[in-house]
Amino acid sequence: MQCGVMLAAVWLALHGTITIGTVVIFINCCNYLMQPIQSVPQDLAGWKAARGLVEKTAQITEENVRVEGCHTVDGFHEELALQKVSFGYDSEKAILQDISLRLYPGFKYALAGTSGSGKSTLLQLLMGAFNDYRGSITLDGQELKDIHSDSLYDVMSLIGQDVFIFNDTILNNITMFGDFPADQVNTAVQQAGLSTLITERGDGYLCGENGSALSGGERQRISIARALLRKTPILLVDEATAALDAETAHSVSEAILHLPGVSSITVTHRLEESLLRQYDQIFVMKDGRLAEQGDFENLMEKRGLFYSLYTVANS
Repeated sequence: MQCGVMLAAVWLALHGTITIGTVVIFINCCNYLMQPIQSVPQDLAGWKAARGLVEKTAQITEENVRVEGCHTVDGFHEELALQKVSFGYDSEKAILQDISLRLYPGFKYALAGTSGSGKSTLLQLLMGAFNDYRGSITLDGQELKDIHSDSLYDVMSLIGQDVFIFNDTILNNITMFGDFPADQVNTAVQQAGLSTLITERGDGYLCGENGSALSGGERQRISIARALLRKTPILLVDEATAALDAETAHSVSEAILHLPGVSSITVTHRLEESLLRQYDQIFVMKDGRLAEQGDFENLMEKRGLFYSLYTVANS
């Protein structure tokens, strides 16, 4: 089109029908016409891609809606028990196989094992993310899938590896826009290692879209402070200190271990003896199964899988 307009305009100008100025005007008008036409295929491709993502997101959202139970629990008083629990994201491959263990109020537990052994999946099951597991998971005698989400989340908190940060202040991201006493917020901030950040920038500092104004470690500290502030009787920790430096990670782990009246279940690859000795029980997983369990000394004496993992991590 551009070449045709130019050739026709030049021919007309040479024969005196139009002037050179008219030729320039026609060429500029041609550009204004061509640019929108050129953007149509790109916009159409983007629309098709966005439509596919929206449909896929809608499908995933529908699949992950938890079937709500009608029962409630008023805390954690007796035990959290798993009896021969098996689970897989599809029917052809099991991620967890015949997991049986019992967790008691106020105890501190560690989950160790190689990558892909099912540790994070186990924590997701405890948070009620999936109801199609086989076996039984009971909280104080009540089957987990029969407990209403609101009641379950009042009892459990999860500090995960992926953290979402609102484009708001540090304080609002910690409190999740809730109303908490200032002393409780300050305690959570100190335990999560956020004191330096707030001293330097203030608790009114804007975090940016999904924490773009913060480092990965700072985002992780905010998620830790969120969970500590809620003071639920069960705290699930999924590699929460992976993005932190060694010193901060150690201090945060110590703070979690010394939370009074809180039962913590911590997935960890940081096999530090000073921390491991403080856990009441260490569960060692391999290929979706519970391979070993016991305290640090017992597991080291067995010289089994945990001994190998610890030796490699500290060699």
